[in-house]
Amino acid sequence: MELLNHIYWRQKGAFDLAEDLYDTWVAFAVEDGVFRYEIGAHSGEAGFADVVLCPPGVSFRRAAITPLTFHYLQFSASNEEAAQLLPPAGRSLINDTKRLALTYAYLRQAGEENDLPSERWKNHLLMDLWQLIQWERRQSRRKETKFTEDVLMAEAARLLEEQAGKAVSLQELARQLALSPVQLTRRFREAFQVTPSDYLQAVRLKKARSLLADSTLTLAQIAERCGYENGFYLSRVFSKAMGVSPSEYRRRSRV
Repeated sequence: MELLNHIYWRQKGAFDLAEDLYDTWVAFAVEDGVFRYEIGAHSGEAGFADVVLCPPGVSFRRAAITPLTFHYLQFSASNEEAAQLLPPAGRSLINDTKRLALTYAYLRQAGEENDLPSERWKNHLLMDLWQLIQWERRQSRRKETKFTEDVLMAEAARLLEEQAGKAVSLQELARQLALSPVQLTRRFREAFQVTPSDYLQAVRLKKARSLLADSTLTLAQIAERCGYENGFYLSRVFSKAMGVSPSEYRRRSRV
Protein backbone atom coordinates (compact mmCIF):
# COMPACT_ATOMS: atom_id res chain seq x y z
CA MET A 1 0.00 0.00 0.00
CA GLU A 2 1.16 3.52 -0.73
CA LEU A 3 -0.29 6.81 0.45
CA LEU A 4 -0.81 9.09 -2.55
CA ASN A 5 -2.38 12.11 -0.90
CA HIS A 6 -3.29 13.32 2.58
CA ILE A 7 -5.28 16.47 3.34
CA TYR A 8 -6.36 17.57 6.78
CA TRP A 9 -9.61 19.54 6.70
CA ARG A 10 -10.70 21.66 9.66
CA GLN A 11 -14.36 22.57 10.22
CA LYS A 12 -15.41 22.05 6.60
CA GLY A 13 -19.02 23.22 6.38
CA ALA A 14 -19.84 21.56 3.06
CA PHE A 15 -18.21 19.32 0.47
CA ASP A 16 -17.18 20.96 -2.80
CA LEU A 17 -18.72 18.00 -4.63
CA ALA A 18 -21.84 16.19 -3.41
CA GLU A 19 -20.74 13.13 -5.39
CA ASP A 20 -17.40 11.93 -6.70
CA LEU A 21 -15.84 8.93 -8.41
CA TYR A 22 -12.23 8.06 -7.62
CA ASP A 23 -9.77 5.92 -9.55
CA THR A 24 -7.96 5.00 -6.31
CA TRP A 25 -8.96 4.03 -2.78
CA VAL A 26 -10.01 6.93 -0.54
CA ALA A 27 -10.86 7.17 3.15
CA PHE A 28 -12.41 9.90 5.27
CA ALA A 29 -11.24 9.57 8.89
CA VAL A 30 -13.42 11.80 11.06
CA GLU A 31 -12.10 13.70 14.08
CA ASP A 32 -15.12 15.96 14.65
CA GLY A 33 -18.54 16.60 13.15
CA VAL A 34 -20.96 14.33 11.28
CA PHE A 35 -21.60 13.63 7.60
CA ARG A 36 -23.99 11.44 5.62
CA TYR A 37 -22.60 9.07 2.99
CA GLU A 38 -23.70 6.61 0.31
CA ILE A 39 -21.15 4.26 -1.26
CA GLY A 40 -22.70 1.64 -3.50
CA ALA A 41 -25.06 -0.37 -1.29
CA HIS A 42 -23.59 1.11 1.90
CA SER A 43 -25.08 4.23 3.46
CA GLY A 44 -25.30 5.90 6.85
CA GLU A 45 -23.84 8.66 8.99
CA ALA A 46 -20.28 8.92 10.24
CA GLY A 47 -18.79 10.96 13.08
CA PHE A 48 -16.06 10.92 15.70
CA ALA A 49 -13.78 7.82 15.46
CA ASP A 50 -15.39 6.63 12.20
CA VAL A 51 -13.41 5.83 9.05
CA VAL A 52 -15.40 5.71 5.79
CA LEU A 53 -13.72 3.80 2.97
CA CYS A 54 -14.56 4.03 -0.75
CA PRO A 55 -13.02 1.63 -3.33
CA PRO A 56 -11.95 2.86 -6.76
CA GLY A 57 -14.65 3.15 -9.40
CA VAL A 58 -17.54 3.36 -6.90
CA SER A 59 -19.68 6.48 -6.60
CA PHE A 60 -19.17 8.31 -3.29
CA ARG A 61 -22.11 10.55 -2.32
CA ARG A 62 -21.76 12.67 0.83
CA ALA A 63 -23.20 15.67 2.63
CA ALA A 64 -21.96 17.40 5.79
CA ILE A 65 -24.52 17.50 8.60
CA THR A 66 -22.33 19.55 10.94
CA PRO A 67 -18.96 21.24 10.26
CA LEU A 68 -16.49 18.44 9.64
CA THR A 69 -12.89 17.97 10.72
CA PHE A 70 -11.35 14.94 9.02
CA HIS A 71 -8.36 13.37 7.29
CA TYR A 72 -8.74 12.74 3.55
CA LEU A 73 -6.54 9.79 2.60
CA GLN A 74 -5.98 8.69 -1.00
CA PHE A 75 -3.91 5.54 -1.50
CA SER A 76 -3.14 2.66 -3.81
CA ALA A 77 -3.54 -1.00 -2.87
CA SER A 78 -3.04 -4.28 -4.71
CA ASN A 79 -5.90 -6.79 -4.92
CA GLU A 80 -4.15 -8.96 -2.36
CA GLU A 81 -3.71 -6.06 0.08
CA ALA A 82 -7.33 -5.01 -0.39
CA ALA A 83 -8.55 -8.53 0.36
CA GLN A 84 -6.32 -9.10 3.38
CA LEU A 85 -6.05 -5.70 5.04
CA LEU A 86 -8.73 -3.23 4.04
CA PRO A 87 -12.15 -3.19 5.72
CA PRO A 88 -15.34 -3.41 3.64
CA ALA A 89 -16.58 -0.27 1.89
CA GLY A 90 -18.49 2.06 4.15
CA ARG A 91 -18.10 2.89 7.82
CA SER A 92 -15.75 1.34 10.37
CA LEU A 93 -15.80 2.46 14.00
CA ILE A 94 -12.58 2.49 16.03
CA ASN A 95 -13.22 2.13 19.76
CA ASP A 96 -9.60 2.53 20.84
CA THR A 97 -9.87 6.33 20.75
CA LYS A 98 -6.68 6.89 22.73
CA ARG A 99 -4.48 5.22 20.13
CA LEU A 100 -6.58 6.69 17.32
CA ALA A 101 -6.12 10.22 18.69
CA LEU A 102 -2.35 9.66 18.73
CA THR A 103 -2.37 8.44 15.11
CA TYR A 104 -4.37 11.50 14.07
CA ALA A 105 -2.00 13.82 15.94
CA TYR A 106 0.99 12.32 14.12
CA LEU A 107 -0.84 12.60 10.79
CA ARG A 108 -1.48 16.29 11.41
CA GLN A 109 2.16 16.82 12.30
CA ALA A 110 3.40 14.88 9.25
CA GLY A 111 1.06 16.89 7.04
CA GLU A 112 2.98 20.02 7.94
CA GLU A 113 6.26 18.53 6.72
CA ASN A 114 7.27 18.07 3.08
CA ASP A 115 10.44 16.00 3.27
CA LEU A 116 10.78 12.33 2.29
CA PRO A 117 10.91 10.92 5.84
CA SER A 118 7.54 12.57 6.43
CA GLU A 119 6.03 10.67 3.47
CA ARG A 120 7.40 7.37 4.80
CA TRP A 121 6.05 8.24 8.23
CA LYS A 122 2.58 8.97 6.82
CA ASN A 123 2.57 5.59 5.06
CA HIS A 124 3.37 3.99 8.39
CA LEU A 125 0.46 5.86 10.01
CA LEU A 126 -1.87 4.74 7.23
CA MET A 127 -0.97 1.13 7.98
CA ASP A 128 -1.48 1.77 11.67
CA LEU A 129 -5.01 2.99 10.95
CA TRP A 130 -5.87 -0.21 9.06
CA GLN A 131 -4.32 -2.35 11.76
CA LEU A 132 -6.57 -0.65 14.33
CA ILE A 133 -9.63 -1.48 12.24
CA GLN A 134 -8.46 -5.05 11.65
CA TRP A 135 -7.84 -5.58 15.35
CA GLU A 136 -11.39 -4.54 16.26
CA ARG A 137 -12.87 -6.67 13.48
CA ARG A 138 -10.95 -9.70 14.77
CA GLN A 139 -12.15 -9.04 18.31
CA SER A 140 -15.73 -8.79 17.09
CA ARG A 141 -15.51 -12.04 15.11
CA ARG A 142 -13.88 -13.79 18.06
CA LYS A 143 -16.76 -12.87 20.34
CA GLU A 144 -19.33 -14.00 17.80
CA THR A 145 -17.58 -17.34 17.40
CA LYS A 146 -17.43 -17.94 21.15
CA PHE A 147 -21.19 -17.47 21.46
CA THR A 148 -21.65 -20.74 19.57
CA GLU A 149 -18.82 -22.59 21.31
CA ASP A 150 -19.99 -22.17 24.90
CA VAL A 151 -23.77 -21.95 25.17
CA LEU A 152 -23.67 -21.33 28.92
CA MET A 153 -21.37 -18.34 28.50
CA ALA A 154 -23.61 -17.03 25.73
CA GLU A 155 -26.40 -17.09 28.31
CA ALA A 156 -24.13 -15.35 30.83
CA ALA A 157 -23.44 -12.60 28.28
CA ARG A 158 -27.17 -12.26 27.54
CA LEU A 159 -27.97 -11.90 31.24
CA LEU A 160 -25.24 -9.28 31.71
CA GLU A 161 -26.64 -7.27 28.79
CA GLU A 162 -30.18 -7.64 30.10
CA GLN A 163 -29.25 -6.52 33.62
CA ALA A 164 -26.68 -3.86 32.69
CA GLY A 165 -29.02 -1.00 33.65
CA LYS A 166 -29.09 -1.99 37.31
CA ALA A 167 -26.78 -3.28 40.02
CA VAL A 168 -25.36 -6.64 38.99
CA SER A 169 -24.08 -9.28 41.39
CA LEU A 170 -21.62 -11.60 39.71
CA GLN A 171 -22.07 -14.01 42.60
CA GLU A 172 -25.80 -14.15 41.93
CA LEU A 173 -25.16 -14.55 38.19
CA ALA A 174 -22.86 -17.50 38.89
CA ARG A 175 -25.55 -19.06 41.11
CA GLN A 176 -28.13 -18.72 38.32
CA LEU A 177 -25.81 -20.62 36.01
CA ALA A 178 -24.99 -23.29 38.61
CA LEU A 179 -21.34 -22.23 38.69
CA SER A 180 -19.01 -20.85 41.31
CA PRO A 181 -17.82 -17.23 40.78
CA VAL A 182 -14.34 -18.59 39.99
CA GLN A 183 -15.72 -21.00 37.38
CA LEU A 184 -17.83 -18.25 35.83
CA THR A 185 -14.87 -15.89 35.52
CA ARG A 186 -12.59 -18.58 34.08
CA ARG A 187 -15.08 -19.84 31.49
CA PHE A 188 -16.21 -16.34 30.53
CA ARG A 189 -12.61 -15.23 29.98
CA GLU A 190 -11.99 -18.29 27.79
CA ALA A 191 -15.08 -17.44 25.72
CA PHE A 192 -14.61 -13.69 25.34
CA GLN A 193 -11.02 -12.90 26.38
CA VAL A 194 -12.42 -10.51 29.01
CA THR A 195 -13.81 -10.94 32.51
CA PRO A 196 -17.56 -10.68 33.19
CA SER A 197 -16.91 -7.31 34.89
CA ASP A 198 -15.08 -5.94 31.84
CA TYR A 199 -17.83 -7.22 29.54
CA LEU A 200 -20.48 -5.56 31.69
CA GLN A 201 -18.59 -2.28 31.58
CA ALA A 202 -18.32 -2.45 27.78
CA VAL A 203 -22.10 -3.01 27.51
CA ARG A 204 -22.79 -0.08 29.83
CA LEU A 205 -20.40 2.25 28.01
CA LYS A 206 -21.94 1.32 24.66
CA LYS A 207 -25.37 2.29 25.99
CA ALA A 208 -23.94 5.49 27.52
CA ARG A 209 -22.41 6.46 24.15
CA SER A 210 -25.75 5.90 22.44
CA LEU A 211 -27.63 8.02 24.99
CA LEU A 212 -25.06 10.79 24.85
CA ALA A 213 -25.31 10.95 21.07
CA ASP A 214 -29.05 10.46 20.64
CA SER A 215 -30.74 11.98 23.70
CA THR A 216 -30.83 15.13 25.81
CA LEU A 217 -30.68 13.24 29.10
CA THR A 218 -28.40 14.65 31.78
CA LEU A 219 -25.29 12.72 32.77
CA ALA A 220 -26.98 11.73 36.05
CA GLN A 221 -29.98 10.35 34.16
CA ILE A 222 -27.71 8.44 31.77
CA ALA A 223 -25.76 7.02 34.70
CA GLU A 224 -29.00 5.78 36.25
CA ARG A 225 -30.03 4.04 33.03
CA CYS A 226 -26.61 2.46 32.54
CA GLY A 227 -26.18 0.98 36.01
CA TYR A 228 -23.73 3.54 37.43
CA GLU A 229 -24.05 5.05 40.89
CA ASN A 230 -23.98 8.66 39.72
CA GLY A 231 -22.90 10.95 36.92
CA PHE A 232 -19.52 11.67 38.48
CA TYR A 233 -18.57 7.99 38.54
CA LEU A 234 -19.81 7.49 34.97
CA SER A 235 -17.75 10.49 33.83
CA ARG A 236 -14.61 9.06 35.40
CA VAL A 237 -15.09 5.59 33.88
CA PHE A 238 -16.10 7.00 30.48
CA SER A 239 -13.15 9.40 30.25
CA LYS A 240 -10.65 6.67 31.17
CA ALA A 241 -12.07 4.18 28.65
CA MET A 242 -12.80 6.53 25.73
CA GLY A 243 -10.08 9.15 26.09
CA VAL A 244 -12.63 11.99 26.04
CA SER A 245 -15.16 13.26 28.58
CA PRO A 246 -18.88 12.47 28.16
CA SER A 247 -19.61 16.14 27.39
CA GLU A 248 -16.92 16.22 24.68
CA TYR A 249 -18.16 12.94 23.20
CA ARG A 250 -21.69 14.35 23.07
CA ARG A 251 -20.46 17.54 21.41
CA ARG A 252 -18.57 15.60 18.73
CA SER A 253 -21.43 13.20 18.08
CA ARG A 254 -24.26 15.69 17.97
CA VAL A 255 -26.09 15.82 14.66
